[in-house]
Amino acid sequence: MPKSAEKKSEAHWIFDILEMVSSFYLGTQSMHIAQVHIKNFRLFDDLSLSLGPGLNLIVGENNSGKTSLVDAIRYTLETNSSEWVKIQESDFRRGQSRFSIQLKFEAITVRQARVFVEHITHEEVLEKRERCSALYVTLTAELTDHVARGVRYIRTELRSGRNGTGPTIEREVRAYLSATYLRPLRDAESELTASRGSRLSQVLHSSKSLREATNVIGLLTALINANKSILGNQAIKKSLNQIQQQIRSISFANSTFRPAIEIVGGTDINRLSEAERKQMCRAILEKLQLLIDEEDRQQGLGYSNLLFMATELLLLEQEQDDFPFLLIEEPEAHLHPQLQMKFLKALRDDFGQLGMPSLQSILTTHSPNLASKAPLESVIIMARGQAFPLRPTDTALDSDDYVFLEKFLDVTKSNLFFARAVLIVEGDAENILLPTIAELLGKPLEDYGVSIVNVGSTAYARYAKIFQRKDSRRWIPIRVMCVRDLDLWPRRAEFRGDGDTIGFKKAIPKKANGKGGNEDCWIDFYDTKALQDFKDLRRKIRGQNVEVELSARWTFEYCLALGSLFALLYEAVNGSNEDIDTLPTDPEERAIYLYGLIESPSRKTEVAYRLVSLLRKTFTPARSAPLPNEDATASEEREQAFQARAAQLQQELRDKLPCYIVRAIDYVTNNAEAPMLPPTAEAVQC
Repeated sequence: MPKSAEKKSEAHWIFDILEMVSSFYLGTQSMHIAQVHIKNFRLFDDLSLSLGPGLNLIVGENNSGKTSLVDAIRYTLETNSSEWVKIQESDFRRGQSRFSIQLKFEAITVRQARVFVEHITHEEVLEKRERCSALYVTLTAELTDHVARGVRYIRTELRSGRNGTGPTIEREVRAYLSATYLRPLRDAESELTASRGSRLSQVLHSSKSLREATNVIGLLTALINANKSILGNQAIKKSLNQIQQQIRSISFANSTFRPAIEIVGGTDINRLSEAERKQMCRAILEKLQLLIDEEDRQQGLGYSNLLFMATELLLLEQEQDDFPFLLIEEPEAHLHPQLQMKFLKALRDDFGQLGMPSLQSILTTHSPNLASKAPLESVIIMARGQAFPLRPTDTALDSDDYVFLEKFLDVTKSNLFFARAVLIVEGDAENILLPTIAELLGKPLEDYGVSIVNVGSTAYARYAKIFQRKDSRRWIPIRVMCVRDLDLWPRRAEFRGDGDTIGFKKAIPKKANGKGGNEDCWIDFYDTKALQDFKDLRRKIRGQNVEVELSARWTFEYCLALGSLFALLYEAVNGSNEDIDTLPTDPEERAIYLYGLIESPSRKTEVAYRLVSLLRKTFTPARSAPLPNEDATASEEREQAFQARAAQLQQELRDKLPCYIVRAIDYVTNNAEAPMLPPTAEAVQC
């Protein structure tokens, strides 16, 4: 054996020993991208993001930076598909001529380190009080003044080192780190169809089994035998003879052509070089097509997409000793909700569990189904070019909040991850009425990207804290409004015995041991200071971009009954206002009486739907029909009259509504961008 080979073998033996030692200390943790730092790339000014070693689900509204984040990683690492990545002028942030993207890899095993040992950085980690190895990969791109064919030349560099000034990353290292990428508008059918350079052929060619020479030789031998069988077919022989005769008739007499028909490659495997064998093997794989069912060859886009993703996951399982890394944009494409859940479950259960390979994955989604089933700590909210992980180290959520939300954050409530503003309510009446009220005020919630979330209980704080950060210096720029009931009963609501048609609540005193009773449910139990303390407690969650609006009295429905919308609410309850004059003249007594008729949750819901119709009928302006032969001036005047009437009705409704409801709607429909930083002292003073 040559000395160089001996040294290489010895080095590998040493690496294997070190690998066993490192695996003892690292456990099941595997190499992953721990940090992403992006400057001046597209909408990113200066983005720093920590990623988890497993699933990372990126959520957020359109144009929040989800695709830009994926592309930044893709540009840096490239992908293991045959796509061509080219940096464009549009990739630079407006007004900038240079951008940088830095990825930091951690938990590097010795086996992996041997691929890029000269690029590793050893650094002190204060939290661990030890030295750790990391790999920094920094892509820098710079717009130059050189113009060719009308396009400015872009100079790029890919270097290692904490400051991006280390050695240039070699092509082999970049190929090792390349990501498996599934684009959003992927054509799964063509990727699985037989064609030159198909993704299926790439996946099969990269599989471990086809790296073994015996399997390759077996595949080639099978094809060569098939080739011989085809050549032995009488119809083929006859056609080949006819071709030979035709060639002789049109060529020179001294030409000795002997036409041959082959499937691919040659007919003698021993005459093929190693390169020719690989070429022949790839040619065979490019002739293969993958179907989801051998009995039914027709399959829809959804199952083609699922089959394509399953093929990619298989390849990633086989790469567990390398660096399996998955980037998927919109995995929900062409998949109905149940298949979305199944796919996410496969990612959660088949990777990273005991005895299973680890896989770091980054998924971007607009699907509430996926967002509701992913672990909350794996979710990252993107907003206005910034990223906000929902890990316990980052949010204001407590450990029991994560347990609660894992169970109760369902598909409907998960809409909050994709909103520009969130309106959290505690009951069905608010959930049904507030969208209609906002629309009649000229502020439809959907026009402002507002999601309304009915928590149906006092668990509103758990949902609101999703949007609050431990680091109060950096806010999520999403407005969150919690609409709450005061939930204190007026004394007149107490039932006073036979003949009392107003009261319906029973006062229960405390027991002899001082426990029980409902004394603290009555508003007159509190003096002025105690009542203010009670209100402050119900608003306790306020902070950063989370606000709370509290009803001035008892509940939302009671406030409606106590105000100028009493007549409409009464009609919604009774079907008409015929006997409204028989009610007590005292506003409080009338409101308590009416509220007593609808206090049950099912009754509140029924009345809320009726009130929606009455509000629309009362506060929607009628649009007059155009007059015969109406000219442009008359048409414009008619439209102006309609707009004036609409504004008048909006103001009338605004004046009749409880003030806290108006403030809540105004807050979430504010056109000004929600702040990302605490206001300055001057701003607070103003």
